[in-house]
Amino acid sequence: MIDHLKKYWMFLFIALIGINYAGFYLLKESIGISDALEHVESETVIRKLKQKDFLYTLFVDAVMILDFSLILFLLFMGGRKIVQLIVKE
Repeated sequence: MIDHLKKYWMFLFIALIGINYAGFYLLKESIGISDALEHVESETVIRKLKQKDFLYTLFVDAVMILDFSLILFLLFMGGRKIVQLIVKE
């Protein structure tokens, strides 16, 4: 697994940037939907907008979980390297 990560880290980094970009775009769209919900009077349009808002929020939450888990993983890997350097000396 680590060998594949070492081999394809650039592609994974580009994919992560793309996923984050999509998350920020959907977050912006979600704000627009929330604003539109204040002015809509039709019940069917309100239901459709709430469904879209829920899906966008779900995707944004998944992206945030992915980002935080990546940060924790990088902290773990860095901490492990630091401990290995300390133990060697």
